Amino acid sequence: MGLPLIAAAIALASAGVWHDAAPAQSGDAPLTITRRYLPADRLTGRYQYVPIDVPAGATRIRIEQQYDRADGANAVDLGLMEPGSLDLGSRALRGWSGGARTEIELTPATATPGYRPGPLPAGRWHVIVGLYKVAPDGVEVTLRVAIETAPRGAQSRRWYSGDLHLHTVHSDGNSEPAQVLELARQAGLDFAAITDHNNTTHALAHPPDPSGRPLHIVGEEITTPGGHANVWGLKPGDWIDFRLAAGDARIEALAAEAQARGALFSINHPSADCDACDWRLPVPSYLTAVEVWNGHKGPQPAAIELWDELLRSGRRVTGVASSDWHRPPARVGVPSVRVLAEALTSEQILGAIRSGAVVMMRDPVSPPPVVHVSAGATRAGVGESLVTEANADLEITVDVPGFTSEGLEPCPSRCTVELSWNGVRVDASPAAGGRVSFRRPAADGYFRVAVLSQGTVVALTNPVFVITR
Repeated sequence: MGLPLIAAAIALASAGVWHDAAPAQSGDAPLTITRRYLPADRLTGRYQYVPIDVPAGATRIRIEQQYDRADGANAVDLGLMEPGSLDLGSRALRGWSGGARTEIELTPATATPGYRPGPLPAGRWHVIVGLYKVAPDGVEVTLRVAIETAPRGAQSRRWYSGDLHLHTVHSDGNSEPAQVLELARQAGLDFAAITDHNNTTHALAHPPDPSGRPLHIVGEEITTPGGHANVWGLKPGDWIDFRLAAGDARIEALAAEAQARGALFSINHPSADCDACDWRLPVPSYLTAVEVWNGHKGPQPAAIELWDELLRSGRRVTGVASSDWHRPPARVGVPSVRVLAEALTSEQILGAIRSGAVVMMRDPVSPPPVVHVSAGATRAGVGESLVTEANADLEITVDVPGFTSEGLEPCPSRCTVELSWNGVRVDASPAAGGRVSFRRPAADGYFRVAVLSQGTVVALTNPVFVITR
C-alpha cells in the first residue's frame, strides 16, 4: 500500500469515532468507553482511534484496556497519540505497547515502558486500538480512562532560558567547552546545547554535570552538502552519521536513528546564504523542530515559510531560535528560547521542546509573553490544543511583561503584539497596558503571536492549535 493510501486508510479508520470524543475525567471517577469491532473493521482499519479530550493542567493519564480473548481468537493491541496528526509518520505518537500491556500511565516525569514521559498537552488525544486478531463474532473493547489535574496554580512548570546551537574548538569554534558554558552562565542562561559539526567529542573532554548550571545538553550539528541539522540529547561520544549528498533520502534513516537514541532532530537555518548551509534534503518524518531564527538578524522569512508549510500540512513542528555561536564578538544567547518545563533536566527540557512549549526571544534573559486561548471553560497555551465547538468564540489573551531588548524601545509600553492565523497576520494591537486581547470565531488551525519593538521582532511564540468538533 502506498503512503497516500495508508494515510487515507488511517483517516477513514478514525472518522467513525472523531465526532464523539470523550471528555476527560479527573480524580477518582474514570471514564469508561466501549467499542465493538467486527472482522470487517480489521480489514478497513487495522488501527482504530478512540478520541479523548484532555484538559489543561493534566498531571497524570492512566488507561486500562479490557476485552475477551476468546481462547486466542481475539488479540487487541494498545497505543496512544497526543494531539496532532494521525497520518503515517506523525510525531504525535506517544507510545506503543502492542499486546504486551493492558495498562499504561503517563506523567510529565514518568511513563510506562514503551511510552514517552513529558508534558501532557491539552487537546484531543487518541487511544490506538490495534486489531491484531478479531473473532468471527467480533470483539468488545473497554477502555477506562482516568486523568488527574493539578489544582489551579499548583503546577510547577516554569520558563527556562537556553541556547540550542553553540560551537567549540571541537569543530569551528574558538573556545573550549568549559569556556562556552561559562559564557552561557554569564549570559543568564539555564541550559546550553553544544552542537559541534559531526561529532560530540566536546562531551568527552567536558562530561555533562546533571547538577551544573547551565544544564549542558549534548548535541551534534549534522553537517552535509545538503544542509545542516541539530540533534539534541545524545550521549557523550555518541554521534549521528553525516555522509549524505544533497537530496539524499537517507536523511529519513538518520532522523529515525536520532529518535531511537532518545534525541530530537531539528533542521538548522534552512534558508542560510552560506555555502551548502540551506536545506536541500527531504524533510524527514522524524522532525521535531525547525530553526526559524538563526542569529541576531532573524527571524528569517524563508525559514518561517517552511515552518508554516509544515504546520499547515498537519505536522506539529516546534520553531526555535539559536545564536549559532562560534566566537566573539557574537553573543551567546542572542537569540535564545524560553522553554516551559517541569524541571531543569535534559529529559524535561527536550520533552517540552518536543511538545512545542517554546517562545523565541531576541535576548537571553527577558521574560516571555504568556499566551492563552479560551472558549468557555476550556483553555490552552503555547504548544497545546484547544478543542471546542465550531464557530465558538475564541478569546486570545497575551500578557507582555516588562523587558527591553538592547537598542530598542521597552516593552510593553512601546511594543506591538501581532496575531497570525495559519501563518497569515490577521490582527495587531499596542501592548502598552501589558495585556492584549483578540477575539476570533473558532476554526481548525493554529495561531501564534509576535511582539515587536520599533518594527523588530523581540519575541515569537510557538503555535496554539484549535480543533473544532
